[in-house]
Amino acid sequence: MYDYGWLLDPKRCIDCKACEAACKQWNKVETGVNLRYRQVRLQESGTFPQIRVQALSMACNHCEDADCVQVCPVKAISRRADGIVVVDTSRCIGCQMCGKSCPYAAPQYHTVTGKMQKCTMCFDRVDKGLEPACATVCPTGALQWGKWEEIESKGSPAIEGFTPGQNKPHVRFVTSGWGIR
Repeated sequence: MYDYGWLLDPKRCIDCKACEAACKQWNKVETGVNLRYRQVRLQESGTFPQIRVQALSMACNHCEDADCVQVCPVKAISRRADGIVVVDTSRCIGCQMCGKSCPYAAPQYHTVTGKMQKCTMCFDRVDKGLEPACATVCPTGALQWGKWEEIESKGSPAIEGFTPGQNKPHVRFVTSGWGIR
């Protein structure tokens, strides 16, 4: 079985938010509920007049040593054999410890259900041999998904605005040239 991960090329991300929309639609996230499993964030750097803005499409990084898995007191969060980190909402007690421990703010509290939710890497699609919804709609190819052994060598573990922690996040960033497609 393979572990999976994300590859992001910030030079290609145009802040269109197609990945956010596809994620919300596929996962049936209700309108009016402030949950975003995938979120395009703008990173600003520099000083006037030389300002730089970079868009980063971020979600759960499905870490090898996920803090959220380790701190959940009821074991509602687990890492599947393929590396996808999932929340069992039937076990979740809504204590929010996972959200507080995650350095990437991936687990989010659903104010209506009182449970934690996060990016599932569309495991229901992956189980059918499909890519996550967000990766299928990126018009520029900035967001890619695949087998971790292939992605890990394609980019850098850190860029401006993202520093990997000890939890071994499964995300890499293209810092020169083009990605895997």
